[in-house]
Amino acid sequence: MVPLPTLSFRRRRCLSTRFLAIILTAAAALATPALAHERFVKHDVLRPFPHDFFFHVDHNVVSIAVRVCLAMVAVLFLWFRRHAIEAFIETRLRAGATGRRADLIRFGLRFVTDQPVAARWFERIGEWAVILFLRCPGLVLMYAAANSSLVMPTYPLAEPTKALFQYASVALGIAIVTQLALPLCGAAIFAIFGYIVFAYDWKLAVDVLPVLSVAIVYVTCPWNSHVRPIIRLSRRQVRLVRLVLGFSFFALGWMKIYNPDDVIGVAQNFPTVTEDVFIKLFYCGTDPRLKTGCWLVAFALSEVLSGFLLMVGVFSRAWSLQLVYVFTKLMVVDFGWPEIPHLYPIGAFLLLAFLRSHWGLAVSAALAGLIIFPLLYGLTLTQRPFLRTSATTRASRPTEISGQHN
Repeated sequence: MVPLPTLSFRRRRCLSTRFLAIILTAAAALATPALAHERFVKHDVLRPFPHDFFFHVDHNVVSIAVRVCLAMVAVLFLWFRRHAIEAFIETRLRAGATGRRADLIRFGLRFVTDQPVAARWFERIGEWAVILFLRCPGLVLMYAAANSSLVMPTYPLAEPTKALFQYASVALGIAIVTQLALPLCGAAIFAIFGYIVFAYDWKLAVDVLPVLSVAIVYVTCPWNSHVRPIIRLSRRQVRLVRLVLGFSFFALGWMKIYNPDDVIGVAQNFPTVTEDVFIKLFYCGTDPRLKTGCWLVAFALSEVLSGFLLMVGVFSRAWSLQLVYVFTKLMVVDFGWPEIPHLYPIGAFLLLAFLRSHWGLAVSAALAGLIIFPLLYGLTLTQRPFLRTSATTRASRPTEISGQHN
């Protein structure tokens, strides 16, 4: 049997780039203006919220930002001191522990501090997480095609290209599930992202950024991926996933503050989302008349916090497991099937939680303040005429009481 020819990474990247250029050109030629909304669950604004809240930094926003900043400083401090803390805990807890209890303590410490875990069952879960991460996009693409949308229900398809994109999505989904020509699949996803930016709105395209974390892995896979099932990722691929996914949530957090209307509508239609215990810690004690706005800022800055810590590789496993819980809860409990695209980040976070971690980035605790406050203040200076209520009065103090605002 003649062995299949192997291509260098540079050659594979060159071919993927060519396919990407071809697909982007075709998408641009077929592009038609389309309308879309940021969320694909019910998001109509039930009670008008004053946009003045997002055009200045009042004591409520400062309180939320300070808490998020302190949380980031605490996490970074624990990360810098993790080896000393690990040694202290091992000395105290493992002194009288033997057998399975000692192994459990050691596993917990190594898992939380992102160190390699030498356990076969752990590696098995990691292999399954890789399979889920690489193949779940195919299922989401088929679900979107069945609902006349592109990639996710956020982007409804319109005539005359509706049927073309539906069939293309199904074909791409089949290729992903069967691992057929994954570099081409990755190039196609990048091309679809470019089409969404061109045909819809760049503010809405931010929602697709997490999908690029799997696309960037596809383009680094071998062309004969259909004959070699992939159950492990290289150190470089895991690093790319972490960087892209972390940046995605970093950008999604700031975009929620920049374009708050749709997220406010979601909170008003599904008030239970504002009661999440993790988010509530950041905004409890703020003005109850501005609960929706305070929740949104707390939610947005918590995404900024999570995204930044993922990018720099700080407690990646712990953050990933927490975010798996958050997105699973949104998909299963709060919103249901319309949130099935959350399988993208769930698969990516499971991957980061159960793969070996090899890298970290030394950052100063002072960076926490630089990450939060300058951008938060800078957003108040930006003009946003696309907001639904154009009138903003800086001199008045915004309130939200029983659907009324001053």
